[in-house]
Amino acid sequence: NLFWCLTILTGEYFDQSHVALPNISKFFLHQALEERKAAEALMKYQQERGGPFQPQPFYDWKPNCDYAVGLMKALELAMVQWKTMLRYFEELYALSVENADPHSASTIKKQFIGPKIQKIKLMGDLLTNARRLDCSQDGRNSLGDYFMDRLQKEFRTSIEGRRS
Repeated sequence: NLFWCLTILTGEYFDQSHVALPNISKFFLHQALEERKAAEALMKYQQERGGPFQPQPFYDWKPNCDYAVGLMKALELAMVQWKTMLRYFEELYALSVENADPHSASTIKKQFIGPKIQKIKLMGDLLTNARRLDCSQDGRNSLGDYFMDRLQKEFRTSIEGRRS
């Protein structure tokens, strides 16, 4: 849920008139939708297996919009968040294996770990391209940001896939 909120905020930041990177904005909004669907799938699976979902409050989290300043920082934040989520799913997978629950282990690996690994690879590729194009890290739009928005296949692909 927290990552979904951060991704929505990032998508909305890149849609503002002074930033105006619409493909990047749509990419992050699409990722937020996917994260929400994954969270709902996990809650549904937990309910089917007989465990109640008990959300934990975020006492230490204070929203800070400085993270979304610049394309590089936004991509780096998404990478860190996906790696963190992957680590949690790997711990859950190990716990399932340890407790001899092959059904849960298989479901976690197939539905949650696999897609996160693909997203981490995608984000690594995007970060590499952003570094090569010298994209902004301080909130000032650069030519690299524009090229990433207009030419990066992954940003356009997620938008076209969403329309279908």
